[in-house]
Amino acid sequence: MKTVKNRKADLHMHTKASDGTDTLEKRIEDAKEKGLNAIAVTDHDTVNEGLEKRSFKAENGIEVITGSEIKCRVKGEKIEILAYFLDPEETELKELFEELSDRREKRMKEFVENLNEAHGLGLEIEELLEKADGNVGRPHLAETIVEKGVVDSHQEAFDRFIGSEHDEYVAVEKVSAEKVIQAVHENGGVTSLAHPGRSLTESGAEEVVKELKSKGLDGLEVEYTYKQKKGLDSYTINFGTEKASELAEEFDLVKTGGSDCHGSGSEKYFLGDVKVPYSRVNELKNMSGK
Repeated sequence: MKTVKNRKADLHMHTKASDGTDTLEKRIEDAKEKGLNAIAVTDHDTVNEGLEKRSFKAENGIEVITGSEIKCRVKGEKIEILAYFLDPEETELKELFEELSDRREKRMKEFVENLNEAHGLGLEIEELLEKADGNVGRPHLAETIVEKGVVDSHQEAFDRFIGSEHDEYVAVEKVSAEKVIQAVHENGGVTSLAHPGRSLTESGAEEVVKELKSKGLDGLEVEYTYKQKKGLDSYTINFGTEKASELAEEFDLVKTGGSDCHGSGSEKYFLGDVKVPYSRVNELKNMSGK
């Protein structure tokens, strides 16, 4: 039997409830194969419907933590807050997710209108909504464009039509980080800033983290798959684990970590690439009081 010292966790991953490619059940099965003992399922702006408690132990022994990754803004910066040990049935949190879901659907409707007007693609919002197990997003839009025979791949859909560099692009309208942190805390959960080395510049990170700490931020994602990325989900790495660790220590934040796995067949199948000590799970659990 593994001691707490030897147990490992991955605290950042997605399923088909947002932009992942696998079901919750598949993610739990894969976690066991990767030698993990605990995972946090953190779909974008929602909670996977299969997560009914703050945490539970699956049949294969994997501890599953109910979480979410919520897009928001602070001091003019676009960031994402990871939330852990959530009660998905609590009213105020459900209202926040409903608001975020409505914003995502509104965004996709505008996206469809822009693309149809500019390129005559003949897209219907209903086609996208049918593909989404949870929140609708650009992967569903790309899939629909492929199905219509306009392009041969998701990559081509992003390159030609729906990448952020195109005039037809519509950004997600984000809520404030303060509102997100407050809602999570009122729910009894805890928060961590996702991939700061991606979201923030090295020169501006300290000011942003200081502001978030003043609003109640609990943790910071120190260990992450900090790999330069090109393709469907391109991004630039501004700093890595060492700088993130310094920020966590400076502001007395729990050092969380995760792979940001999006599933088999995706460009972000990183499950098992990041394993943090189980003691981090206990730190978060003690902070949540749950």
